[in-house]
Amino acid sequence: MGVDLENQVKRAAWRVGPFRIKSTLFFNEAGFDSNIYRGTASESVKDYTFTAGPGLNIYLPLKKKVVFSIYESPQYVHYFQTERERSWNNYLSGKVHFILNKFFITAGWGHSSARQRWNTEIDIRPRRKEESLSGSLLWQFSKRISYFLSFRKLQYDYESISYEDFNLAERLNRKENYLNLTTYYQISYRTRFFADLEYSRYNFESLSSSKDSRSHAAYGGFDFSPTGRVRGRIHIGYKTFDVLDPRAQDYKGIVGDTQISIKAFRLLSLRTSYRRNIQFSLWYDNNYYLEKVLGAGASFYLFRKIRLDYDTFAGRNHYPNIGEFGTLARQEREDLYRIHSAGIYFKVRKGAGLGVVFSHWVRDSNLDSKDAKRNFIGLNLTYDF
Repeated sequence: MGVDLENQVKRAAWRVGPFRIKSTLFFNEAGFDSNIYRGTASESVKDYTFTAGPGLNIYLPLKKKVVFSIYESPQYVHYFQTERERSWNNYLSGKVHFILNKFFITAGWGHSSARQRWNTEIDIRPRRKEESLSGSLLWQFSKRISYFLSFRKLQYDYESISYEDFNLAERLNRKENYLNLTTYYQISYRTRFFADLEYSRYNFESLSSSKDSRSHAAYGGFDFSPTGRVRGRIHIGYKTFDVLDPRAQDYKGIVGDTQISIKAFRLLSLRTSYRRNIQFSLWYDNNYYLEKVLGAGASFYLFRKIRLDYDTFAGRNHYPNIGEFGTLARQEREDLYRIHSAGIYFKVRKGAGLGVVFSHWVRDSNLDSKDAKRNFIGLNLTYDF
């Protein structure tokens, strides 16, 4: 971790006195969206949109033992016709790092206020404020073995608006607490194995909520260096999720969050991803839904100046409880969705590319009112060319 932080400071392009500054520019999803609210065909709203803004990483190193870091990114989301969807988003965080002989200590704080789609259940873009506190201690026990203890405290506050006859603030405002103990074993310079134990607690703001819960999880996997042929992380585990309300259904099973990229040849990169976990739900008496997403993709470079991308994702959201859907029969909800995305990127500077992208998103639900399609074509700026 100390080496990674040192590399981030060295890569900062600007120097202002003792400060090191790295700047980026976000210019994403600038184009035409055929269904901005993910509604049915008869309810679809079309519009042109873009998201733009700077990102600043500011570092203040003190005698190579202490480093202060701040990240600030204001971003403007513009819709040309749908004025109510225009918004300013802001992401701010700060950390202090202590680099000692065998210990690496970090303490951090974060605040964000943004309107976006936070999960695959809510199709609108509600504003959510997030406050976070975090701390960690890494002990380098030996050349290959290290131990990592960390905690996170998060508070989510949604705006008080109605969606599907449910108030988001009443259903989803909450505090989350995480405690993790991780063991790392360095297999090689670019690969390390880890085993992680996690305890988490979820407390909801509404006194009438039945979502208060806790979970225990054990994870294992591998971390791969971003400089090697294999990059990313394999992260798989088993979770027991206990809803404190004795009437509610609990969950026990496999969870994971894996993303792997392989540089198969000099001009070809392959990637795959797998995500499986529970997400809190506002749908009737469901405390959560189980989300599963499998993805695959490839990038092919032409003349080192042009890159062709293709990605596909298949997802499934399963709701464990039966809900009352007006005059419809009572049934469990299940949503299947698939995304196809293709793009061509042109290198504009070292590490950066500007591309034309097209994506096709389809959701097929056992509730006909939830079936939807969305197409998007536009421009993206990427910094991983």
